[in-house]
Amino acid sequence: MIHSLAAWGALRDFAASVIVWTRPHSAIPAGTVDNTIFIDPELSEAETKCVLMHEIIHLELGHVGCQPTSVEREVQLMVARRLVQFDDLRRVAGWSNCPREMADELGVTEQVVLDRMATLDGDEIQTLWPPSDHIA
Repeated sequence: MIHSLAAWGALRDFAASVIVWTRPHSAIPAGTVDNTIFIDPELSEAETKCVLMHEIIHLELGHVGCQPTSVEREVQLMVARRLVQFDDLRRVAGWSNCPREMADELGVTEQVVLDRMATLDGDEIQTLWPPSDHIA
């Protein structure tokens, strides 16, 4: 698993933060109130890492309460950029084009892999999938 401690390491910057292992609401697996992060204890390791990073980014940005969809989307993209480094994505994309397999190898959720692909610029896309590799 790549960068498996990234989310936990980021938590060091929030020494006053507390993690409570309980689902905050039936509709969401994690949430933050003040400096307390609530996480559903039934999540997989990859899911836990991803939702923890998501909540840490909310703390970093000073978000309070529910955020608009556009803000949540930007946080999702930030999570993807932090947890999936381009070089790691390139290595995995060299042998798989299946987001689920890529996620398993990278130790993140499939949605985080898809979000990371959504952040790629033209040069990165060409690096991952050169035109010469395409079959017409």
